[in-house]
Amino acid sequence: MPTDFASVHAHLENAQAELTGSDPATHQLREAIGLLLDAALKAEFSAKPEADNVVRFPRVARARPGQNSRHG
Repeated sequence: MPTDFASVHAHLENAQAELTGSDPATHQLREAIGLLLDAALKAEFSAKPEADNVVRFPRVARARPGQNSRHG
């Protein structure tokens, strides 16, 4: 199951918002959460896509020279 990076980001932002104190421990925790947010963003945008689902369309026969187009 792939990671839901949007959910991770939201939870970390909420945790950071709950830290409203002005003491050194709160500042340290906010900084640590900021580093986690940076790491999550890096992981999200450096992750390889799982599998590309390419839908192949049937090839259209090309018109022969001299044939008129049905579209004008």
